[in-house]
Amino acid sequence: MSLSRRPGPGLVAIGVPLVALAYFLAAPALPPLPAGDITVLVAGGIGLLLVAATTLSLLPARGTVIGPLLIVLGAGLLDGALNAAGVGAGANVAEAMLAAAVGLLFAHWLSTPAVAVAIPVFVGAIDVWSVASGPTSRLLESGPRSADALSFDLPAWGGAGSAGHLGVSDAVFLAMFAAWAMHYGFRRAATITGLILGLIASLALSLAFDRAIPALPLLAVAYLLPNIDRVGALLRHRPDDPAPG
Repeated sequence: MSLSRRPGPGLVAIGVPLVALAYFLAAPALPPLPAGDITVLVAGGIGLLLVAATTLSLLPARGTVIGPLLIVLGAGLLDGALNAAGVGAGANVAEAMLAAAVGLLFAHWLSTPAVAVAIPVFVGAIDVWSVASGPTSRLLESGPRSADALSFDLPAWGGAGSAGHLGVSDAVFLAMFAAWAMHYGFRRAATITGLILGLIASLALSLAFDRAIPALPLLAVAYLLPNIDRVGALLRHRPDDPAPG
């Protein structure tokens, strides 16, 4: 009999946020990295991965309402208190759980095939316009925003401040797209891997082009591209048919 077991959803939902919290609190005490792109790429990349992992750890609650609503209430109160206290990156886990719960609720309430395809295209286009025209920025923006409740502060190592920021809305759509992918029978592993890589790509491209690169268009591509052959079947789905997957 094999003694190895995959961790259950409950353990993942508890363990991943705890690991992320430990990292965000410990980051200022880690050995400092060379200033510049290396700090942003390493510290920012690890921060993005942990934000994404925390967000996706709540996926087992998809399709329900009570669980995500309770998380919205609890994480929302905690996030507000932490941001009011100015803890910076220490609020990232609560923000990620809040964003995940909101995304799961939207995915449940908007579980219409046409909406599941149209929203990624629409929000991706809006995000491109928003960043290009100036009202929105993501990573590599100047000025401290560690107390901004609408962004994740990705801490640099060695007490060097922030390696960048990510909008909370990106985590909301990350959870929403992942929940839809699982609900509609999309390629789960490829989609979730692509979504995480989309966040990392936004960071890498921001460094390469020395300007803010929106994450949402990359998330939309990561959600739709691996499943492009299944989108047509999804759109042909009739309301009285059982949901795919």
